[in-house]
Amino acid sequence: MEIKRFFVERARNITVGDSVEVFGEEFRHAVKVSRYKVGYTLILSNGDGYDYFSKITSIGKDSFTCLVERAVKNANELSKPLVLYLCAIEKTDLAVQKATEVGATEIRLLISRFTNAKTQNVERLRKIALESAKQCGRAVVPEIYPPVSFEEGVTDAVSRCEETIFCYELARGERIADVFDASAASYALVVGSEGGFAEEEVAFAREKGAKVVTLGRRILRAETACIAGLVLLADGMEKNENSGN
Repeated sequence: MEIKRFFVERARNITVGDSVEVFGEEFRHAVKVSRYKVGYTLILSNGDGYDYFSKITSIGKDSFTCLVERAVKNANELSKPLVLYLCAIEKTDLAVQKATEVGATEIRLLISRFTNAKTQNVERLRKIALESAKQCGRAVVPEIYPPVSFEEGVTDAVSRCEETIFCYELARGERIADVFDASAASYALVVGSEGGFAEEEVAFAREKGAKVVTLGRRILRAETACIAGLVLLADGMEKNENSGN
């Protein structure tokens, strides 16, 4: 039988030998949908990068309790933070789903000049990220943050991450592979909305220290650019991990 994954609160510390009680939607998913019973083994995750293999010891009306038997470092997580700064788009659902699959650790929404979808259902996006993390075997669900202004978001990206990549649809010349710094401790990717970026927004990003790159000669849809940029960054990060650097 497939061993399924269930997430508990990020703040909850889990230790081998602990008894952990699971409530809410994850209880419903395990007991009501998946029909888990006492003695079944599952994986608990709290966002710290480990898989906690646990066995259900009791099931109540609104919760179940399981005993944590062993902890294993999850092999599907990137070794460094990869943060997506996404100008809100109509297909944000798809972008969040795929960003989670690729390995993003956070998704921060921005409102740029040409953003069409200025309101976002953040709770819905968080549920999509949760389901996507389960599907692809991650131990971390990327946190989704409500939209902020373009300037606030870009300033946050360059101040929090060692390398910030800014994908601009009219850029020519350098690509992600040309500017990728394998020694950086963290990475941010900034991707535009359906309407692209205004020239002054690109100038602002450059001034702040972001590296402006092209994703190729063809102008991509915003959700496609998000996926392509993240894949290229994640691939560079994993190549560096595999080389031992």
